[in-house]
Amino acid sequence: MRIIAALFGAIFLYELQRMLYRRYWNKNLTVDIRLSDDKAVEGDQLTLIETVTNRKLLPIPILKIKYMTSRFLTFLDMRQSEVTDHTYRNDLISVMMYQKLTRSIPFVCTKRGYYTINKLVLVCNDILLESELVAGYDLNVQLYVYPRLLDNNRFQIPFQKMLGTVLTKRFINEDPFEFTSIREYQFYDTMKTINWKASAKTGSLMVNVYDHTSSQQIKILLNIESDTLRKYDELIEEGIRLATTFATHFIEQGIPTSLYTNALDIVNRELLGVPAGSGRNHIRTINETLARIDDTLTPPPFVTTLSEELACSTPNDYIVLISTYQRTDLLKKLSRLTQDKIDFSWIIPMNKEVRLTVEGELLTHVIPWEL
Repeated sequence: MRIIAALFGAIFLYELQRMLYRRYWNKNLTVDIRLSDDKAVEGDQLTLIETVTNRKLLPIPILKIKYMTSRFLTFLDMRQSEVTDHTYRNDLISVMMYQKLTRSIPFVCTKRGYYTINKLVLVCNDILLESELVAGYDLNVQLYVYPRLLDNNRFQIPFQKMLGTVLTKRFINEDPFEFTSIREYQFYDTMKTINWKASAKTGSLMVNVYDHTSSQQIKILLNIESDTLRKYDELIEEGIRLATTFATHFIEQGIPTSLYTNALDIVNRELLGVPAGSGRNHIRTINETLARIDDTLTPPPFVTTLSEELACSTPNDYIVLISTYQRTDLLKKLSRLTQDKIDFSWIIPMNKEVRLTVEGELLTHVIPWEL
């Protein structure tokens, strides 16, 4: 009789715990996933923080936390990760009654990009590990990984050359309607800038200082189209790094800078572009735009993008072209720029397979960039 009673008691307890877990396992159970920062630069290390809170009497002996993220976010502890086209995390944790647990999982941002964690799946086992209970939740975790800036020592030579051209052009194109101040005459000042009244009062020649024409800007045009059957990802990424490095340096010099490309947005698959602007917020906007480039999508022809941007450019603009593409259609467009006396520089990222093929007058505008 005792054996039968014990058997019925065991069956009752088994069914009771099954019922309790089936009904209440995820009640007052919250799992929060966040990042130590929502922006980084490629190569940076961040931390993913998991917080599990169980606000009830029912303990969770085994809780599996499953989510998917990019394989370019490399976790330092890969024991709970499976990497294929994505990284699949499967973290195991045990949460007792009225307990809050926090885990910090470091990872390295190995490539620039825009990364999200949108789904979270929780899998719970009952006390006897007999059944699995599953629930899915939506997340909104976002991370911008900016392209890194290139080595300053190597970059300064082409940058200073461009900056000298831009500053010379800026001096020539002062706006006579934007008066700012008066200063002493220098040997390079023209006679028309002399302020004769101020000169008579001070006893020395004084000149008017004007602001520069507001239409002057740097226009960076980034091409990710390849002119070979093979796509060189390392050249595309180097071109993106060149774009952010040039933009950052020109903006820090107070020169309005815009960015346009034939690359498509990883979010909405539309062409990316940033109108001219300046300041730290503008640098951030450009970095976020470059981070969202999806290099797995086939870009439209760059010559079309180039034609559209040149059509709305002014003679005061300075064009910085970044492209490994060297086919005839692009060469014809750029030859027309030289004929029209439009200032531009063409940076060509190269490796052992992709070499410089440009000849003639365009060579004076070309800056080879070896990886």
